[in-house]
Amino acid sequence: MTLSYIFASIIAIRKSITMDNRILDLFMKENDAWDDMITRQSREIPTLERTLSEIFTDRKGVGRDTLANVTFLRAEMLSQEKQMVEIRNDLARQQSLLAREMRSDADPFAIQTVNSQNILRERIKKVERTFLDLKCNFLNYLATIM
Repeated sequence: MTLSYIFASIIAIRKSITMDNRILDLFMKENDAWDDMITRQSREIPTLERTLSEIFTDRKGVGRDTLANVTFLRAEMLSQEKQMVEIRNDLARQQSLLAREMRSDADPFAIQTVNSQNILRERIKKVERTFLDLKCNFLNYLATIM
């Protein structure tokens, strides 16, 4: 084994660790952005609920269909809030895992980390889509009753 081979091996290992840390850092930044997005969206739900309440507390003789629609919208809002709490907890767990792996001197991060990040990414996309559908349905419903 020559000295140049040893140095080349050390440099390759350092590059690998640096690249792994960059990927982990990107995952962490991605999770921070998602957490911010979910936080902003979850703050909108109480406003939607208040708007719904204000509209229907002023009206007299609300029909059965209208009451059913309002009840449905409120149930959807509650479900969305629960999903957002769950996803934020999952984001916090993933951030802890990524931070531990970043501090670790062990081998490069495991494929499980990439897989869990991908699963989390898909779940967040679903929660975001559900929120946008909820907001769209809410606004469409308000437009039809006004």
